[in-house]
Amino acid sequence: MNIIKSVTVLALCLSCGHLSAQETPFKLGVRLGGGISVTTGLDKILVPEDYYSNYSFKDNWQLTPTVGVFAQYHVDGSIIGVEGGFSYWQKASQLVYNDNKELNYKVTPRYNYIGVSALLKIYPWRKGFNISIGGRAGANLNSKGISYDSNQEDSKFANYHFATVAETERLMKEKLTGQPDIAVGGGFGYEIGNHWALDLRYFHGLNSTIKTERNDYNWAEHSTHGQNIELSISYLFKL
Repeated sequence: MNIIKSVTVLALCLSCGHLSAQETPFKLGVRLGGGISVTTGLDKILVPEDYYSNYSFKDNWQLTPTVGVFAQYHVDGSIIGVEGGFSYWQKASQLVYNDNKELNYKVTPRYNYIGVSALLKIYPWRKGFNISIGGRAGANLNSKGISYDSNQEDSKFANYHFATVAETERLMKEKLTGQPDIAVGGGFGYEIGNHWALDLRYFHGLNSTIKTERNDYNWAEHSTHGQNIELSISYLFKL
């Protein structure tokens, strides 16, 4: 009888030890990162038709930050996992104009967003390296987040009677307003041990980043779609 009791106790201990050694599938993460962003189509808002020639536009990528908190579910040894959470990010760009009269200006929209994200994660080797596919949606926190800089106040342009730089920027803030962000994306990640993760992701905006309000300056409505490339590091807590 004592032998049976001893075997039973040993089996329970081994079972408890096995359960405690199992990895919990739920983790809570904190993410910090940065990247680059660009928005195309702003030139078609400012110069929608061929009013004149001998000018050029160029879209420049801008540096942007991102932070977030998220929950992850992945059973150890499974090929599929999911991730969802709350994030802050930016969409930014810089449009540079130059012409043969030596007039130049820079228009820089930089919008802040806070919203939610959801991604499906595929682990080809069942742990470590993963591929993520999903999207995010966020509210715009600064719809007037556009800045303007130019040499239009130089004396050589006096005959053109341009508005001041400050007045032009004020009008742009009023008539070119930032919109919410809905984007699809994905990327590659690698989980290091039980707590650290690196992710490289790309997001493409589905909706127009900038809305053109009614105006008297020949600025037209045109689709502007933002792109973000982000590299981030995360720390994961077991739940």
